[in-house]
Amino acid sequence: MGVQVLDCTLRDGGYINNWEFGRRAIASILDKLEAGGIDIIECGFLTSRPRGEDCSLFRSPGDIAPLLPQRPRRAMFVAMIAMGEWELPPDQLPPRREGDIDGIRLTFHREEADRAFAWAGAMMAKGYQVFLQPVGTAFYSDLELLRLVERVNQLKPFAFYIVDTLGSMYRNQVARQFHLIDENMDPQVKLGFHGHNNLQLAFSNAQVLSNIQAKRDLILDSSVYGMGRGAGNLPTELIARYINKNIQSRYNVAMVMDIYDEYIAFLRREYEWGYTMAYHIAAIHACHPNYAAYLLNKQTLTMQDIESVLRSIPKERRVEFDKGLIRQLYAQFQNRAIDDSRAVEELSALLRGRKLLVLAPGQSLRTRETQVLEFIRREDPFVFTVNFADPKFRPDACFVSSHKRLDIIGPQVRDMAGARLILTSNLAAYGREGCLFVDYGQCVNEDGMVSDNAGLMLLKLLERCGARQVFLAGFDGFRPQPEASYYSREAVLPVNAAELFERQRRMGEQLRRLPLEMVFLTPSAYEDREGKT
Repeated sequence: MGVQVLDCTLRDGGYINNWEFGRRAIASILDKLEAGGIDIIECGFLTSRPRGEDCSLFRSPGDIAPLLPQRPRRAMFVAMIAMGEWELPPDQLPPRREGDIDGIRLTFHREEADRAFAWAGAMMAKGYQVFLQPVGTAFYSDLELLRLVERVNQLKPFAFYIVDTLGSMYRNQVARQFHLIDENMDPQVKLGFHGHNNLQLAFSNAQVLSNIQAKRDLILDSSVYGMGRGAGNLPTELIARYINKNIQSRYNVAMVMDIYDEYIAFLRREYEWGYTMAYHIAAIHACHPNYAAYLLNKQTLTMQDIESVLRSIPKERRVEFDKGLIRQLYAQFQNRAIDDSRAVEELSALLRGRKLLVLAPGQSLRTRETQVLEFIRREDPFVFTVNFADPKFRPDACFVSSHKRLDIIGPQVRDMAGARLILTSNLAAYGREGCLFVDYGQCVNEDGMVSDNAGLMLLKLLERCGARQVFLAGFDGFRPQPEASYYSREAVLPVNAAELFERQRRMGEQLRRLPLEMVFLTPSAYEDREGKT
């Protein structure tokens, strides 16, 4: 058995940066991977929805050909068609020509198997090598796998895959499926493994498979620095070096590291991928990693909370991501309705006759600290802080709507004389004597992306308390680097950079809908030139 490496950086890694690598970078990455001896190189997606020449999303193999190394090639070049994701049907594929990509990887769900095999046959008839990749192989029974293998033996594609879609397979599961397929599949068909790193097992599983004496060649999928959605993939540089040292020295790993230096390192500073506790929890409950990503981007839940929400997903709906379902389950988890009329009355009485100052944890609180403190000294307002606490601003109340934030700032508030904790009802189990609890559901707005933004929730509460004018500071808006956006490092939590500015736009819309006069004391993305919304 031989072992080959397939690099999928430009395809699987594209989930991180929206496939916007840049045309020159795409060509350079393909060239360096080929020069580094990588056996099979995936160029991106073939799709009915391409997005310009700077993206690794292509309408036809002819669009890829100019990007391939213009020299005699040793590597095999392929692209993926994902059934159900703006796929490109085979009747729109031209016959393969000299200089085109060599093959097509076809990924499909269980219910798409009949169509997938028909498509694969049509692609093979047009001269392409076809890789068949059933999504979520871990969830196929032995009988279901063997039935697929029977069809593979009739079709004889280039390769058939074990796809650990959720990164949930341990070595014994991977080896067992490998042996089952290897014993029953035509030896001329290669067997591939596509792992994800939710349980930090992509590399170890690849090592296990590479040491099995099998009837056929093995293909191991990887990407540079493990770049890929969620927990990411097997790193190309690790598996290439392992093969060099333990099987046969044939890869130039320095070329792979050059790709990281030139094209991946700066993306890693802007985007998050790789093992996290939330993706680990998703894997152990056999949930699609996008469920964990959705809950992480909320920035409101502890890991125990995330696990509770994931457990509530019906088992039959865990493998395929359903955004409507997770949005509903998140809202159900958070929305613990209470009658807060007495709390609203008490807060209204405290605010009566006072100017109101709301401090959000933006970086401008640090850069404009003197002006904010002078306003507090001069006007003696009722001061609210939102999801943070700092005694220098002499807060009268700290508003918290997130279990995660409460864990961080709760001990600080205990040491601040005179500061009252105002908690939303989803935190009723975590409060203490003297807290004011307000109804979570009456504080949220209808926009799902920013419905539970703590600043918006507090402003909506103040409206219920009869406020007409509010002074704001620290409402800066989002920046791609979270650490550049916040007053305190404790406020910085992981976030999907791709959503930041969409959140900002929607935040602005919700602020404009509030019947409050808002005066900004510090620079804000939400203010007009007069310092108001």
